[in-house]
Amino acid sequence: MDPLTTDASTRTLLSRWRAISANPAGLRPLRIGITASYTIEPVLPALGCFLADRGLLATFVVAPFNQIYQSLVDPRSALREAPLDLTIILARIEDLCGPSLRELSTLAPASIEAARAASRTEIVRLSAAVARYAQTSASPDVCANFAMTASTPLGVLDASHESSVSRLRSELNVLLWQSLASTSVVTLDVESAVSQFGATHAYDDRMWHVSRHPYSTSFGKHLAYWICRTITPLFVAPAKVIVLDLDNTLWGGVIGEDGIGGIALGDSGLGSAYVAFQEALLACRNQGVLLCVASKNNERDAFEVFDKHSAMRIRREHLSAFRINWNRKSDSITALSRELNVGIDSMVFIDDSPTECEEVRHVHPQVTVVQAPADPALAVAMLRAIPALDRVMLTSEDRARAEQYRVEHERKAAEPSADADPKELGAYLQSLELKVSVRRPTSDERARVAQLTQKTNQFNLTTIRRTEPEIDALLSDPAWRVFVLTASDRFGDYGLVGACIVHTSERVAIDTFLLSCRILGRGVETAFLATVLRDLSTVGSDVVHATLIETTKNAPVREFLPSHGFSLTPDGSWVRPISPEALGTPHIAIMNESAT
Repeated sequence: MDPLTTDASTRTLLSRWRAISANPAGLRPLRIGITASYTIEPVLPALGCFLADRGLLATFVVAPFNQIYQSLVDPRSALREAPLDLTIILARIEDLCGPSLRELSTLAPASIEAARAASRTEIVRLSAAVARYAQTSASPDVCANFAMTASTPLGVLDASHESSVSRLRSELNVLLWQSLASTSVVTLDVESAVSQFGATHAYDDRMWHVSRHPYSTSFGKHLAYWICRTITPLFVAPAKVIVLDLDNTLWGGVIGEDGIGGIALGDSGLGSAYVAFQEALLACRNQGVLLCVASKNNERDAFEVFDKHSAMRIRREHLSAFRINWNRKSDSITALSRELNVGIDSMVFIDDSPTECEEVRHVHPQVTVVQAPADPALAVAMLRAIPALDRVMLTSEDRARAEQYRVEHERKAAEPSADADPKELGAYLQSLELKVSVRRPTSDERARVAQLTQKTNQFNLTTIRRTEPEIDALLSDPAWRVFVLTASDRFGDYGLVGACIVHTSERVAIDTFLLSCRILGRGVETAFLATVLRDLSTVGSDVVHATLIETTKNAPVREFLPSHGFSLTPDGSWVRPISPEALGTPHIAIMNESAT
C-alpha cells in the first residue's frame, strides 16, 4: 500500500486503519498511552495509519477525558497499569488554566498578576506530575506544549495589553520547557503544528461544543502526522546519509555547459534559494547526517564549484564521500554505502531528475528517494518535510559524526591493503596508538547508549532496542550492569562507540554487546570484552553466558562468540569461562582496568 498523506479523506483513513488492524503482518507493535485534556479519539485512526507507514503497529490506551493528573499520579490508572512503549500527554492552557484566562479577560488591573501567577503555578504542577511519571516510567514520554488559539478575547489589543493571552502562552511554554529540560521527556511541538497549519483553520468550535474535541477534521489529520513524526524517531533510527545530485539540485544550471560563472548560485534571485538549501543541508550535517554526492558529471568541473565559487556554502571538506562519474546513480549509492559502511536503508537520495529518482527507487527500494522541486525556493521546505531525517534527541556523538568520518578517511588512507603481510598489519595497528576506556555511563551518556541500541545493526549480538528511560531503569537495578566504551587513536577521538549490558542475578549473562561499525577491525571488540569480564569476575560466577540472535544485518558479529572462547550449549546459548586472560590486545592501551 502506498503511504498516506494528510490529504487522504477520513473515509480512506478509517478504511486503511481497519485493514491494518486486521492484518498487521510485518509491523512492530507499539503500545501508546495517551492522556489529554480534550477528546483525542478522532485523531487516532490517522495516527495509526501514519505510524504503520513507518513500520509501527499502534495500540492505544486512552485515559479518561480530562484526567491528566489522575492518570499520571494514580498507581491504579490505565496508564500506570498498562505495559506501555510510549506515553503522550496532551494538554491545552484553555483547559488547564480556564479560570485564570477568564479572569484576564475582565481586564481588572488588580486581578491580572494574580491570574498570571495562577497560570504559572498550574504549569509547574503539570511539569512536576509529568516529571514524576517519567521517573517511574520504563518507556519514553512525550508532552505537548501549548498552541495559539484561533482568537483572543482582546482581539488586536492582545498584542499590546498586559492581559495578553498570547504573551502568557509564550511564557508558559518557556516555563514548561525549562521545567522538563532536565528530564528525558520529549516535547511535542503542537504550537508549531497549529502555527504552520493556521489557527483559523485548525479549530472547530462546533466540534468542541458537541464532542469536546477542539480541532477541525483537516487539522486532526495534520496533528496525527505531526505526532507520528515526533514519536517515530524514538523507535525507528533516522537516516544517516543524504546523497545529493549537483546540477539543478545544489545549484541552478549545468556546470559542464554553463561554467562556474553561469550557474545560479548567489545572494539574490534564484541563486539565493540554492544557497538557502545548502545552509539547510549543513544544519542537517551539524545534527550528525553525512552529506555525499552522486552526480553524473566531470569531477574536475564539479569540484571547481565546491572549491572556488564564493557563494558555495557546502565545501569539499563537508562531503563524507562522493561519486562523480557517469555511472548509474544506483551504482554510486551502492558504492557510497560500502565506503561509509552504512545500510542502504539509512540513505536519503535527492535529485531533480524524475528518471534518476525512478532508477534509484527501482534498484534500491530501501532508499528514501526525494525529487528536488523545480522551484528551488521550495527546496528547504522539501528537505524539512522528509520524515526519515527527523530526530528528537541529539547527542555529542551526533554533532561530531561528520568530523569523525573525515578522520576515518585519514585512517583508511594509512591502512595497509587487505592482502598485506600480517607483520605490516600488526605494525599499522601498533602505530594507531589506540586507547579505550570502559566504564559505567554518565547521566549525559544515557541517551547515547539508548541511541546505540536503536541504530546499531551490524555488530550487535541481540539487536535488543532500548529507550533512555529503560537504560535509566537498568542503571538503578543492582541485578544489571551497563558498560560503555570510548576510544581514541593518534588520528582523533571515536567518541562513545560501544555498549554492553549484563544481567547478573540468576546467572551472569550478556544481554547486549554492540559496537559502532567504524571501530571494527582493530581489536577493540576484544579489549571491550576482556575489560567487561574483568569487572564481572567479582560477581561470584565462573562462567558468563551470551545469546546470539541472527538478523539479516548482523553477519559481522556472528563469529565473535566462537572466536572469543564461547562454546555453544545444547539450549542454544553460548558460554565461556569468565576469566579474560586469553583475550590479549597488546596494541591497545586500556585506560581503566575496572569498569566500576
